[in-house]
Amino acid sequence: MKSDWIDLGPLSEFPAEAPVLRKDDTGRRFACVLRGGEVHALDDRCPHQGYPLSQGALRDGVLTCAWHNWKFELASGACMFGGEPVRRYATRIDGGRVQLNRAVDTAAEVRRLVAGLREAILRDEPARALREGLRLGALGLHRGETGLGSLHLAFEVLARDGAERAEYGFDHGLALLADLCAWVERGRIPAEEAFVVAAHAIGEASARLGPRGKGPGRVGARSPLARIADFELDEPAKVSEALAAERRDEAEARMRELVEIRGTAGARRALMPFVAQHLYDYGHGAIFLSKALELAERFSSAADEVLAASTVQLAWATADTSLPPFTATRAALARLADLPLPGPDGAAEATRPDAAPLEGAERAAFEAEVLAGEQPAVEATVRWLARGAGPLALLGAIGHAAAVRLTRFDSAWEARLDAEVGVLDVTHAVTFAEAAAALGREALPREAAQLAVLAAGFVGKLRKADAAAPHASATATTTRARGGGLLQAVEARDVGAALEIARELDAAGRRRAFAELAPFAAFDAAVRPIFTAHAVKTLEALERLESSDPQPDGAYLAALLTHVVPVRRELSARRIAAVAKKFMSDGRPPDGLY
Repeated sequence: MKSDWIDLGPLSEFPAEAPVLRKDDTGRRFACVLRGGEVHALDDRCPHQGYPLSQGALRDGVLTCAWHNWKFELASGACMFGGEPVRRYATRIDGGRVQLNRAVDTAAEVRRLVAGLREAILRDEPARALREGLRLGALGLHRGETGLGSLHLAFEVLARDGAERAEYGFDHGLALLADLCAWVERGRIPAEEAFVVAAHAIGEASARLGPRGKGPGRVGARSPLARIADFELDEPAKVSEALAAERRDEAEARMRELVEIRGTAGARRALMPFVAQHLYDYGHGAIFLSKALELAERFSSAADEVLAASTVQLAWATADTSLPPFTATRAALARLADLPLPGPDGAAEATRPDAAPLEGAERAAFEAEVLAGEQPAVEATVRWLARGAGPLALLGAIGHAAAVRLTRFDSAWEARLDAEVGVLDVTHAVTFAEAAAALGREALPREAAQLAVLAAGFVGKLRKADAAAPHASATATTTRARGGGLLQAVEARDVGAALEIARELDAAGRRRAFAELAPFAAFDAAVRPIFTAHAVKTLEALERLESSDPQPDGAYLAALLTHVVPVRRELSARRIAAVAKKFMSDGRPPDGLY
């Protein structure tokens, strides 16, 4: 680091134990205090909101900002009360004059800012986290080509920190981060606002939690060459074996080593056999793995933590399709095992995962069976697979059926006190279908086929959520008469008007609508982070499904509007109390979708 010493004036002009303001030739401000024969110099601008520390009060070596009572230790710049620390500068006295070194030790400054950023996330203080992230970006260390701009490093710290401290593994906050980063890169939302939303979602879920215990691990003190040599004999399949046996520490340790040696692609291959076996945690197993892979590709230095967190989530997950309600899905998977699907090198046009889509009438008939219930859904899927249909073609149709199912959601469920059903439950069918398609593109043919069966059974199982009649457009005429567009109807929370406007849009108009609605989903649709996460990931999934659909229609946009436009009760104390009292009375679970 090259020094940059400037003169601040004679020592005699610095009163003892009192802050004074000094400026350099560029107008930069320093709060200086003579104490114990040494001049301490801090940035004059308080890191909270920029008020002058030189107008603060000094007591026992602590300088207090007069505006919000933030307190800073002169000797280190550490914040004793408030938030982030303040930058401190080296000084010296030469010939009776005070000199200050303006040069910044970049490495030390990065360490200071990253530590401050991580503490802000730990305390769920998104405003403080953003300030530290912006200071980190101001150092100019980010890659110029990144779509996240100067906040790239801050987003990367957020991904790593969130993954390290996620108590039970990859969660909604990290999934939200993946989609928000994509939206920033596409220019749909500002990076700063996206960072605040993601920091709060991650911070709230893991507030004041330390790093998750990582177990004893397997790496130890072995050299990289020794680890690679051992790994060749230690197949990635053992990750799935450890997960199936609930050996969580072993699974996580193996995943870390796998990422180190074989990267993200190796992690994907190791986890796919396990993820394709069951529907985990209402679809979150596949949904979160898909988002974890996206984050790992975007932030390679955080890939080990992100994919380890995904492995931990799978290790704790409930295998829903092992439960009694999913008898039909289990039977279908068993029949699937007898089908002559190609092996890893199979490339037959009719049976490879990316085979041609179903034709219009065939697809409509297949989707009708998927929507009819779990049993007809999985039986139809296995039947089409036996005929040679590609799993990805079927997953495309299943994704469309999932959008239709979401559009049919009966909001009366959310008013009931004897049930714990909400619209978020049905959004999982959409996001699982999209995640299954994304994972299926890189999967073995049999794994892709299993994912198709799981997705179809899930969509069919949620039939109980359907309303008896479609949504009415009670206020559409009034809104349209005023000349309002789709966004105006959405912001007015007018579902009927929004659906009517959406029905008139062509494919290009729907593409513009998804982009136009992204800020609403991220910033205005909900208050609680988990509801925001679902709004964002559902929009992203529906848009991806429409863009990959060779026969797109308005079902995807209609599903989004059905989900995000209504004002929904995000926390119901009455429902929580009613369900608890009922359980204590009769010992039975609340009513649900299955």
